[in-house]
Amino acid sequence: MRTLDRRHLITGTLALAGAGLPALSAPAQGAPRAPTLPVSRTEEGQSVIYDAYTWQRRELTKKLPLGEPWPREVDIAAAFRRFGLDQLPAFAPAALPVPSTILPDVYLVNSTPNLAYLVDGGPEGLILVDPGLETNVEAILKATEALGFKRSAIRWVINTHAHFDHSWADAHFQKLGARILIGRADAPAVEKGTQITAKFALGPKVSADYPTLKVDWPVDDGEELRLGNKMLVAIATPGHTPGSTCYWMQLGGKNVLFGGDTLLFDYRLGAQALAYSDNPSYLRSLHKVARFASSPGVPVRWDILLPGHGTISLDRADMDVMKGVRQVQWDIDMGEQIKALPFADDDYRKLMFGRP
Repeated sequence: MRTLDRRHLITGTLALAGAGLPALSAPAQGAPRAPTLPVSRTEEGQSVIYDAYTWQRRELTKKLPLGEPWPREVDIAAAFRRFGLDQLPAFAPAALPVPSTILPDVYLVNSTPNLAYLVDGGPEGLILVDPGLETNVEAILKATEALGFKRSAIRWVINTHAHFDHSWADAHFQKLGARILIGRADAPAVEKGTQITAKFALGPKVSADYPTLKVDWPVDDGEELRLGNKMLVAIATPGHTPGSTCYWMQLGGKNVLFGGDTLLFDYRLGAQALAYSDNPSYLRSLHKVARFASSPGVPVRWDILLPGHGTISLDRADMDVMKGVRQVQWDIDMGEQIKALPFADDDYRKLMFGRP
């Protein structure tokens, strides 16, 4: 594990400490607390915060007879109606409401199409993880204020990878005074607007105007990011993109993993059908997270998974990590395409806990 070098210390926490700056992240007097989100328990005993997209499809895997093919996405609403899944329960809203409290000092400030997290770093400022689309900016700022923080308190923006649905808003937040951090191998994509941002999916006009910026802090594997009163450790996980990076943070005695698109809930994986995706590297990265150790001989057991999309795991996140390892290993061994979504997979449907 590599410790911060002098340049990063100067430009990070220590540049703010003792500089006579106001306590930018101190909640406003009498500010309302953000509500917590309903927690459900899966068939395997895992505590999760469900989104509707995941809940409906997981439930459909239990109810749809195995002899029937999985419906096309354009037809799936009819399948939901058939099995009474069109009426969403309170614990699985169409979009997770924001701002919401996920953990002490960790808040959800965007939920469509990606999950963006705000971490309170104390008097030195706030950490924003994966701000996402440029159109998310104002909503994120309003959510920040609703939490009782000042807009100017967002001092660091961390990207788990360079895809536009995680990093498009970077330039806007940099102009507002935030420092941009991203895995070193993905920094050129953000700086030059390369195809690794997946901007090609936005159409020619938007792609041509895609914002670029100079990355303030290219992050290296094992680097300790001391941001305010929080420390996150970077775990380079190439494969989904060359510079994909997960981040480990200890909070309240729990091991928290910001998984981006490298690791998500219950067999959901990063989309690997892109030209620059690297499946063998992806598998090695998943093994790396599964075997991650805080020091030699001291393995980290993952408690909480804060993914880039979908359902949030509040305990036993090591189960999601192991599922990812096994699924990608299986797909590679069988010569099959790695699927980002597991729901239509026959093996997933057969193995689903709770199937009659």
